[in-house]
Amino acid sequence: MEIDNFDIIRQHLDFVDTKLDRYIVHILRRPKDLTPEYKNALGANESQRLIKTYYVDSIEYLDRKREAIKELCRANNARAYIIVQPKDNFECLLNLGQKILETIQNKNYSVKPEHLIRQSYCEWHKTRKKQWILDLDEGEMVEYKKQVNFGGSSYWTKTWTVEEVKALVIEQLRKIQELNKKSKSKKEKDKKKEKDKQEPKLEDQVYEVKTRHGIHIITPPFNLMEAQEKCNLIFEGQKTFEERKDVGPGEYEYIKHKLTGWLHKDGMTLLFCP
Repeated sequence: MEIDNFDIIRQHLDFVDTKLDRYIVHILRRPKDLTPEYKNALGANESQRLIKTYYVDSIEYLDRKREAIKELCRANNARAYIIVQPKDNFECLLNLGQKILETIQNKNYSVKPEHLIRQSYCEWHKTRKKQWILDLDEGEMVEYKKQVNFGGSSYWTKTWTVEEVKALVIEQLRKIQELNKKSKSKKEKDKKKEKDKQEPKLEDQVYEVKTRHGIHIITPPFNLMEAQEKCNLIFEGQKTFEERKDVGPGEYEYIKHKLTGWLHKDGMTLLFCP
């Protein structure tokens, strides 16, 4: 099934200065998208590959490249991803200069120039508009919470829905908004009111992007510790824990669970998948 997220992502791209703002689009081919026959024909080095990178400096540029990106994906059995927070072109170019100097000093003359460019633009950078991604895969929506009782401890589970997660995120953002209102002086509040008139509502700042196995929720940052008290799946990386299960009188076994956190603080979301 083809997934086309161009329209929804296009609505949320935010260009203030086209000389400085860059959104990065990668066209990636991944082994799990290939049939075994195609994978063997390509070989190990070619089955996982970055096909092309686009440095998007305007909505118009993305519109012009839209069909070319789709055709490259179809021709290479690949996907297009976009980094959802804008990069600062000035900072990235400074980083590129440092990398070139380090490469020369280390006498690493075999490095490909395009690798240095991609590293400079895709590594962690400051951004004027931070965006987090919550990766909600269909098989990873069950939360385990430990509860202690007289017989020891046990786990209860809750299966989250996308709507519940989105509501939780908006609730956390609203709390930040209220705290900011209380802490500002009258002059600052007046400025904030003017800024709020220009900014979209919280409900419009949090949006959904379809993926192959679920949904990405794109959101501004929120209070992570407070959100984790409501849902312990909002973390980065992976965790494992063992659950003790009684299997008979005086008998029990341990079941190992592996949890993948939903949160990506500087990640990519799916733009197009054939």
